[in-house]
Amino acid sequence: MKTIRRTTILFLVSILLSGSQLSVAQTSVGTDFWLTFMDNVDTTMGSQALSIFATSDRPCSATVTNPNTGWSQTFAISPTTDNRVYIPLSQAFTTTSNIVTNTGLHVTATDTISLYSITQGYPNLDYTCLLPTQMLGTDYIVQTFPAERYSTEFSIVAAEDNVSVSITPTAGTIGGHDAYQPYTVTLPHAGQVCQVCGVPPGDLSGTRITVLNNKKIAVFNGDACVYIPDYLHGPSCDHVVEQAIPINCWGERFVVPPSNLTKNDYVRITAMADNCTVFVNGDFVATLSRAETHQYIMHSTTSADYIETSQPAMVYHYIASYNGVGIGDPAMTTITPLEQSFTTIRFPVLSSVNITSHWINVICDTAAVSTIHLDGIPMAPYFTPVPSAPGYAWLRRSLAQGSHLLYDSGQVGFVAFLFGSGNRVSYGYSLGFAGRQVYSHSADSADLYVNSISASSFLNGFDVCVHDAVRFEVVADYDSLSVQWVFGDGTTAIPNPATHSFDSAGDYEVCAYVNGVDGEGAWHYDTLCTTIHVHPDYFSVVYDTCVENSLPYMDYGRILYSDVENDTLKLQSVYGCDSVNVLSLKVWYNENHTYDTTVCDTLLPFAWRGVLFPYDSIATYLLQNVHGADSIIVLNFHTMHCPRTPEEPMPSVDTFAIWVPNVFTPDIAGENCRFRIFCSGDIAEAKVAVYHRWGVFVVDFDGLTQSWDGTMDGTPCEQGTYVYRIKYRKKGDVGENVLAGTVTLLR
Repeated sequence: MKTIRRTTILFLVSILLSGSQLSVAQTSVGTDFWLTFMDNVDTTMGSQALSIFATSDRPCSATVTNPNTGWSQTFAISPTTDNRVYIPLSQAFTTTSNIVTNTGLHVTATDTISLYSITQGYPNLDYTCLLPTQMLGTDYIVQTFPAERYSTEFSIVAAEDNVSVSITPTAGTIGGHDAYQPYTVTLPHAGQVCQVCGVPPGDLSGTRITVLNNKKIAVFNGDACVYIPDYLHGPSCDHVVEQAIPINCWGERFVVPPSNLTKNDYVRITAMADNCTVFVNGDFVATLSRAETHQYIMHSTTSADYIETSQPAMVYHYIASYNGVGIGDPAMTTITPLEQSFTTIRFPVLSSVNITSHWINVICDTAAVSTIHLDGIPMAPYFTPVPSAPGYAWLRRSLAQGSHLLYDSGQVGFVAFLFGSGNRVSYGYSLGFAGRQVYSHSADSADLYVNSISASSFLNGFDVCVHDAVRFEVVADYDSLSVQWVFGDGTTAIPNPATHSFDSAGDYEVCAYVNGVDGEGAWHYDTLCTTIHVHPDYFSVVYDTCVENSLPYMDYGRILYSDVENDTLKLQSVYGCDSVNVLSLKVWYNENHTYDTTVCDTLLPFAWRGVLFPYDSIATYLLQNVHGADSIIVLNFHTMHCPRTPEEPMPSVDTFAIWVPNVFTPDIAGENCRFRIFCSGDIAEAKVAVYHRWGVFVVDFDGLTQSWDGTMDGTPCEQGTYVYRIKYRKKGDVGENVLAGTVTLLR
């Protein structure tokens, strides 16, 4: 196992929107995508409809495939048409929790495209912009809206084979995982999905998803059906979903436009690291810990809000539930950070059930106002300044169905969002992302130490003992450093250094999730892991041995001739763990037993241990007991004349008689494998009860029709003597009689 996992990428001190041209290395436009569709419970007026649609500047084609079922469909893409493809539910609709499913899709295109997905449940509706594979990451923090009746949820799609993912949920999940208890999920094949649903009511916001073997995943988050803000104030739920942005593409500056509806919106801000201060329109509103979320109400009369954070964060906008007034219903929109501005996007406005209006919101640096065009028309007259951030401007424009083109001829950049609404339905989604890695992995900037030894020099991990105090520390050249430890045994910690001990032997992967700020104010993150091999510090060995072939017994240089109990030696294992060896020596001697056995002559030949006895005889057997000691068993066998068996005709003249065998062998097939009694014809009823020789009840049965197989509640009884008690009544009598005796069970 690789001990330290670190990826080196482009280091960006800071990216600010300005009048100078920005070079964008990657965007949400691409040729390769992975996706799935999450559980959606709001289907009261019809079945699910899942679809994707693509746009491109040039005619091309794309193929959508489920690589784990073999299903695929190829479709043409034109810059001016509705390039929408419907997906069978069986191929991509995920309904389970904490179970790996084959419900991931892979889309490949012959030219660069923008790709979006639509979940339609009638009347619910939500869109999300899909990220190409080159934008996918290995570290995510989930955002959901607190749920009341249905689950908050997220889905992980493997973009490569053999993906191993660590999940630290912030709430209990369906599937048995507790809050803040990390667990690992392995996705063996690309395109496989693991959806995680929270136990309602609850909120999975802040859940950390980290790939342990540096492979890419796509993450989708949202709610199966959510009331916003709650059922009391908006008794209409809707499915909401957005593809999560990897944390290295988060930002610190956001402009949030209102929904243009006659009710309040809700804004949620999630921090990446501790001590993240949040300002809304210049006012301080919160200091957030790592993965913590702050929520506030955005009033319907508000112009665009400006949000600034001291550390990278992600912002989500939510439209409220239908409450009998106005239009719309819950929708979730990822607010693209201003650091992720892009310069051109072609997109369609699609016809959707119940949607009556569509509009676009565009935000840009004031330097780009004069160069932004929509469908070839300059947009400068329609921009207004963001009230609390005059360096930025925004616009809202109504759009008709069809293909549209938004571009900045000055190459400064913009962010844009598309919204739609109707009677009890709405949608909102970001039109794209630049994919700049503002918050970067850092090369050789941090190292993990175990007991003051660098993990990078111990590729096979560290050997320790159970209950040892192990010191873990991250050493980094950052001015500010925060660390979260995940010890692999269900516990976590945040101090650095941290001391931890393991309560049981095993191999544990210990990971440190590192956030830091360098001397120039740039943020970095890293995931450092090592393996801890925990060895036992106590073991006990108990020996059972026989007198004939095992004495004298040698134990670490000592000669033992007789029973020794609790002989304790303190030893040291090869790993230096103090161990205790407890020896319990039992000396078992030969056993000699004689059984006097009498059998009814009607049962001859009598079978015992594979030997048939047709008449009286004595047999000797040399056996080994359970401890391996040789033992002698002598069987003294006799026969006697008995009443006929019930199956045979009874003599015309018959006297009262009950005959009871005194031995039976349940392990050997034959007439004598069950304990039964024999009665003459004048016995009207006979009830048999069997007891252990210490008086413990074993079984009872009808002596005229039933027998005993030598078991107690289905478990074979031990060899030995058992007491029987027979209550019987003769024909014509009213009172009962009792007959008692013993029977030997032989095995």
